[in-house]
Amino acid sequence: LAPNVVEGASYNYVNDGSWQRGSPWPLPCTSSQTHGTAVGGVVAARDSNGLGGRGVAPRASLVGYNALANDLDSEVLDALVRDQGKNHIYNNSWGAADIGHFFAPDNKAAFDSTLNDGLSKGRDGLGVIYTFAAGNGAFDGDYSSMDGTVSARGIVTVCATNAAGTRAPYSERGPNLTVCAPSADLSRTLGIEGAPTLPDVSTTALQNQYTDSFNGTSAATPMVSGVVALMLQANPKLTWRDVPLILARSARQVDARSSGWRSHSSPLVEGQPGAYDTLRYHHDYGFGVVNADAAVKLSRNWQSVGGSSTQKQCGPFTTRVNAPIPEADAVATNPVRKSQAEAFQKALIEAGNRIDYNQAAANGLSSTVSVPDSCQITHIEHIEVTLTASNADGSDEHPSAGDLHITLQSPLGSVSTLSVPHPCQLPTDNGSMQIGPCQGLQNYPFGVRRHLEEPVAQDSNRNWTLSATDRVAGETGRLKDWSITFYGR
Repeated sequence: LAPNVVEGASYNYVNDGSWQRGSPWPLPCTSSQTHGTAVGGVVAARDSNGLGGRGVAPRASLVGYNALANDLDSEVLDALVRDQGKNHIYNNSWGAADIGHFFAPDNKAAFDSTLNDGLSKGRDGLGVIYTFAAGNGAFDGDYSSMDGTVSARGIVTVCATNAAGTRAPYSERGPNLTVCAPSADLSRTLGIEGAPTLPDVSTTALQNQYTDSFNGTSAATPMVSGVVALMLQANPKLTWRDVPLILARSARQVDARSSGWRSHSSPLVEGQPGAYDTLRYHHDYGFGVVNADAAVKLSRNWQSVGGSSTQKQCGPFTTRVNAPIPEADAVATNPVRKSQAEAFQKALIEAGNRIDYNQAAANGLSSTVSVPDSCQITHIEHIEVTLTASNADGSDEHPSAGDLHITLQSPLGSVSTLSVPHPCQLPTDNGSMQIGPCQGLQNYPFGVRRHLEEPVAQDSNRNWTLSATDRVAGETGRLKDWSITFYGR
């Protein structure tokens, strides 16, 4: 790593006596602090030196910020824009706890403002590129769009495949995914019978060593960051809006026999070489697995769609519903005894896995927003759906938001599954975790990538429909209101 580390440019947020806050050395102090070193090797381990392996972008420059060390939001926000005039790509191999709750940033306004600053001012106005790990909680029923941090506008959200080219079992699904990259499988590690023996990721470790057991969406994300570095090397004028468009159009389809793939036609981007009129999407894989060769080739002659100043916004368009969310096709009943919790958890996870993510939630409540004619976005780049669910009388939050199956359907008929039935975990007094009601569906922002390049309207049809169904018996509530905002060109 050493030849690629920018001397004096890293930043240490810890003041522990060994290293002062503000020093350029956010070094690991214990044998367990290996994560950043492993990520760095995947992105940019130096090539042609006869040592170890090589990173995806082996001549990229590296800096490190240990912004999670003190668990302070202010330091995370600081790191997301630190040296934004010099840093081009911010790799974020971290996210909310994988315990099922709806996690929005504690101060969403500050988080959005910080991202907007990086997107509008970074790289001399071209915008920095933010990559985020989609999450590792799929084994426990967690779903990527339940982490509002990794679903925000301007973020490239990265999922993981295994070495066989199918979804890694821990990799969280969602309508917010952009592309996947290869990582470990972990099925055998977790004791799943009959699972194949598949390798983990090999990369750099502490004290000039190497590891062959790096894994998770944390390992997939720096692969995408490395590919983006190669894209910017091929065309330094790419904006933050260009990058996800190129990644989506150049991605490689995997698991092609899966019924989860859906295509939608969109107008060709005028003048773009290699631009296809059809994009494929899968809630497991986003637009597919990142393809470095194809992405770099497409980047070279890409005509930019512009930066922050030319991106259009329509909305928010808000509707107050204040109606009950019906129970239908219940997959499980909330446990009345702790001994039932394990079976309840298993039933909910299986139910979430069985859902057809390309079908609107049936037999429940539907609410439609008709987008006004004044909104003329023909190429959607990002959608934000903000939603509030309450208890039955509307006085408090929904008593069990994890019971809900929520979808968004576009005028083209394509569906984003925003939330699936799933269990949540709560801490006990002794520090362990137990199954409990899911929380956080209050003014919660769902960021959606699935409708990339679709038009806001199809001919005279300008209706976007939100559907919600309660799939668990007991603990019912209401849909209070929801809004939708479109960004694009």
